[in-house]
Amino acid sequence: MFGSETTKVFVIFMFMVAFSHAHVFDITKFGAKHGGEISKALSEAWKCACNTPKHSKLIIPKGQFCLNSFEFKGPCKAPVEIIIDAVIIGPKDPMVIPKGKQWITFSYITGMTLTGCGTLDGLGGAMAWPSNNPKKTAHKKTACGLQYNLSFNFIQNSLISGITSKDSKNFHVNVMSCTNVVFDNFNILAPAESPNTDGIHLGWSKHITIKNSIIRTGDDCISIGDGCENLHIEGVKCGPGHGISVGSLGRNPGEKPVKGVFVKNCVFSGTANGVRIKTWPDSLPGEVADMHFEDLTMDRVEVPIIIEQDYCPHGACTKSKPSLVKVHKVIIRNIKGTATTPTVVKLRCSTANHGCENVKISDINLRYDGPHGPARQECCNVRPIYAGKMIPPPCTRF
Repeated sequence: MFGSETTKVFVIFMFMVAFSHAHVFDITKFGAKHGGEISKALSEAWKCACNTPKHSKLIIPKGQFCLNSFEFKGPCKAPVEIIIDAVIIGPKDPMVIPKGKQWITFSYITGMTLTGCGTLDGLGGAMAWPSNNPKKTAHKKTACGLQYNLSFNFIQNSLISGITSKDSKNFHVNVMSCTNVVFDNFNILAPAESPNTDGIHLGWSKHITIKNSIIRTGDDCISIGDGCENLHIEGVKCGPGHGISVGSLGRNPGEKPVKGVFVKNCVFSGTANGVRIKTWPDSLPGEVADMHFEDLTMDRVEVPIIIEQDYCPHGACTKSKPSLVKVHKVIIRNIKGTATTPTVVKLRCSTANHGCENVKISDINLRYDGPHGPARQECCNVRPIYAGKMIPPPCTRF
């Protein structure tokens, strides 16, 4: 398990030792040509690598290749390292990818490493982003069908490092039902105006680490869905984007709690939010617990800290009934920097479940320099426990 830094380092070291003696499968040896479409060659190379009884390497070398859609599907007979040094170009037309499929998918693999210096360019743009505008799809219960650049499903004990995801048509990365996975030096690039292009979305996953990464996108840098436990986010540079969000939660039946989220030593630049917990009003029951937002720097962030239990974008719900998602055990510590709106801490909690419980705020230094000042904190249905230096002053009305 990746339960500590020592264990993570040991596992990565073991990967390096094992793969130094691995069988090598280069897709150019299977017929892949620079500038050409590589689905067939990649399928044959993956079949060989996945079925090798000893550690193996699959290599997509430097150059430029095209790829319509592909799934790296396990289980494999031994750990596999996938090295992508190329620029891989996706199809411009989303309809090229079969219905229900994503662009690049990894499924049911244990002991995988995905490394290299390559770029995965999903070619989001005029043919994709206008139809992915959440303002137009807010009342729809299903997604518009655009594809993610990367999907990780049921992956265990794995490392993703060095890769860049660029201009996805939808979310850049979707992590679902994964355990013990590290994203290290993983970069995401998309313009601020690209809608619904969350950097990394996580659901039903445990023991995930995201560190030393740059995420520039048009939606949440990292979004955390239900069923996630023990997530560690550290050394991430976020912006542009909407910040790091837990939720939204409470809209769908059967949602599992979110427990143990640690966001530390991150920088937010020009984002809509810094760290955020959001739940729907008139919601189904749920739980958010053991949140740690610590040692964060905000640079021109609209709202650096926000708990929003009346989250209702684009009029897609009603606020007549409170959220039933319980939010408790939240630590907010050592947050500094600048905001572009005067409400630098906004805690809008539900009237149900006694609002938010056990919210601790300490050592805040957030400044607003604008015409609507001074900076302030807003607290609704919550009584935070304050300690240390506090700029702006604590809430006096609850």
